[in-house]
Amino acid sequence: MSISAPEPWQEKATIKRAQVDARIPKAFILREEFLIGTESSPESVLDIPAKCGILSPEEIAITENYTAISLAVALATGKLSALDVATAFCKRAAIAQQLTSCLTEIMFDQALERARFLDEYMENEGHPIGPFHGLPISIKDSFNVAGVQSTLGYVSFIDHAPADKNSPLVDILLSLGAVLHVKTNIPQTLMVTIRTADSDNHIFGRVLNPHRLCLSAGGSSGGEGACVSMRGSILGIGTDIGGSIRIPALCNGIYGFKPSSDRIPYSGQTSAGRLGSPGFPAAAGPLANSLVDLELLMKSVIDARPWDLDAQALAVPWNTTGVEKNSKLRVGLLKEDSKWPAWPPVRRALDSAARKLADAGHEVIELDSKNPSLDEGLIIAYESYALDPTQQAGQFIAVSGEPMTESLKRTLVGSQALLMRGGNAPGSDVFDLNVRKRDYQRRWNEVFVNLNIDVVLCLGAQTTAPPHDTFGMVPYTAAWNALEFPAVIVPFMKADETIDTEDLATQDPEHPYSAEKVHGAPLAVQIVARRYHDEKLLEASQAIDACFRA
Repeated sequence: MSISAPEPWQEKATIKRAQVDARIPKAFILREEFLIGTESSPESVLDIPAKCGILSPEEIAITENYTAISLAVALATGKLSALDVATAFCKRAAIAQQLTSCLTEIMFDQALERARFLDEYMENEGHPIGPFHGLPISIKDSFNVAGVQSTLGYVSFIDHAPADKNSPLVDILLSLGAVLHVKTNIPQTLMVTIRTADSDNHIFGRVLNPHRLCLSAGGSSGGEGACVSMRGSILGIGTDIGGSIRIPALCNGIYGFKPSSDRIPYSGQTSAGRLGSPGFPAAAGPLANSLVDLELLMKSVIDARPWDLDAQALAVPWNTTGVEKNSKLRVGLLKEDSKWPAWPPVRRALDSAARKLADAGHEVIELDSKNPSLDEGLIIAYESYALDPTQQAGQFIAVSGEPMTESLKRTLVGSQALLMRGGNAPGSDVFDLNVRKRDYQRRWNEVFVNLNIDVVLCLGAQTTAPPHDTFGMVPYTAAWNALEFPAVIVPFMKADETIDTEDLATQDPEHPYSAEKVHGAPLAVQIVARRYHDEKLLEASQAIDACFRA
């Protein structure tokens, strides 16, 4: 039986992937016994970095025992060297890549050279370069680093030359002392126009969830979610236009923050779609294993005056002096939208979170989930995504001859059905869409003002991390993008097959929920504030997170 030769796009993707894999030093390669699973395996791989023998006990401590804030202190005081920290996180990122396919570009040589420079600077000057001195930070593939490619999961982009200059945010991170060691994996098309929340592409493969390999790592910053969860970086930078920071945070059991647009500089990235969309803007923001580290990233970058490098960045300093540190919060509780029913463990997490806050003395006010509804916001969001009549993202796929990924095909069908239900085909009247969006913003603003609530507590998704290729629509995140409200994901509890026993397959044989399949998956809640109330949101979220951990 003859075997057909690979198509040209397959050869190109294979060569690119091999080039990236070759940048992992032999000393960082896992033994076969630790490569335990595939995308259909239920295992967790979170414990493998500590037991595989690649990391020394000191390197395990460096990568597991610090927040970004405490690691920055250890570096600034000379307790740890930048080279030792960079080496430990490069090893850990390499392990994460072999287990979850979370990386696109590997920059270990540049990172170690940078760390040596930072150590020399400390020795000569007696102080750190800035608040990120020596911190290993991972960045989503779309951010440009001079001399490094940004392929965005498109085979056609493999022919593009490496970036000739850094994105403004990359320049700022470096000016603050960061060590950039990896770029992270994304879905084909990221999450523009044609969108999916499953990070899978034909170059770098599918990002697997380290908590349970058979589940999605989310998207479009799915590689960031998996890398940070595996502690392959101390901080990660993603982007979010429909949930692309928050969904990976939720799926991977970490914290993720979508700020108000243009608080963090966004320009200078390689685009996965057509530039100049008249819809709402995307936002760049952090993912971390600690909530306080989200504020460290936000404050440090904004204190660096990003508006001097990015004309679109808001010239608004980070300011918590005017934020009331209320001991008791007024929290609006937004339960599930009836059109997008929550899975049993997700519903349990939100109900438990609300009870915990009420028991701690915070005032919890249940909101009307139908007015304004998240479903309305979802339709506004998806009409905005579909405004490009050229469907540029689809052209980027077609030009190489590569097919759409399965998750992209699935969500394309769902997107078309959603637009038809909304009554507006792609390319609908932009004036009408803007009127509806502004009215939606007005009504949500009135909810906050009339009820005098500090934040809204709600679902981050109707699902836990679901099985691969089943994520579907994202009403619980995209609606807040349409409003341009900041939102943060706070991990809380885990799915438990002994508790979350409802069998949804009895109602729909195709339903992806199974208590057994998602057992142990991270759960989370989402906390939302009004536009440009980022400082207030993070302050309130820290109080809520402390309540959860108490």
